Amino acid sequence: MVNFLVKFYGAPALQCSLYDTKLAQRYLELIKYQTDTPIFRDPPRYTLDYFKELAVEAKQVLGGDWIRDSYPLEITTLLHKDIEKYLATGFENIPQEHDHLLHELHYCLHAIESGSQRNSWLQVEWFNNDGFNIDADEYPAKINLEFGDLRLQNPYVGHHPLFVYEQKDSSNIQQTCKFHDFVKPGINIVVDSKNKTKSFDMEAYLKWFQTHAPKFVEQHSVEKIKKFTGHPIVGSVINKSDLELLIQQPIVEFEYISFPNLH
Repeated sequence: MVNFLVKFYGAPALQCSLYDTKLAQRYLELIKYQTDTPIFRDPPRYTLDYFKELAVEAKQVLGGDWIRDSYPLEITTLLHKDIEKYLATGFENIPQEHDHLLHELHYCLHAIESGSQRNSWLQVEWFNNDGFNIDADEYPAKINLEFGDLRLQNPYVGHHPLFVYEQKDSSNIQQTCKFHDFVKPGINIVVDSKNKTKSFDMEAYLKWFQTHAPKFVEQHSVEKIKKFTGHPIVGSVINKSDLELLIQQPIVEFEYISFPNLH
């Protein structure tokens, strides 16, 4: 069943089908009644050169020193923590004129970490306070992402436990590691076709947390970490061949979202 269509200029509409779960239906209701025009960032625009421009602006506006000769993972991880710290109390508590710069910095940071011109996702999002809470038992965890997966938008600047583990980033883990316990109005489409199925050792994963972040484990429990482990997938794009063609375009420009079964 097609629950909604996401249309980009010059390409057929992406047919998005959600799982038959209460969470997916609540998510559909959340995005269905958004009235503002959503934001879309075309990944190829977010290059290393653009990030270097943003770093200069960030030093002038925010006061942080983001200017480097190169940006390997260990550096981008540290810079991400600067954003986490600045946004510790949320976007609503920072000067509004800083919003755009911080969003651009954050998105571009992940784009250059991906190591490719085309980022690992396409995201259409609304900037508001709409959304709803979910608990660990509702979290739709999936270890291995597949091309065309529909993923819930990350509601925080921090990272979910599996991401933290993959980056082996235990520094200031209380700030960085965030459980995905809130659903925001956004559509995140996975387009990393290079992602291969990988084995996952839950025992080694939990041991890493217990070794490198024992206080975090004590505070939240092993069971909670297990339940929030993986990517929150709520459906998939049906016409994946059209998605393949879309991401090969030099420019991807959002057109509209429609709901064929809206009454």
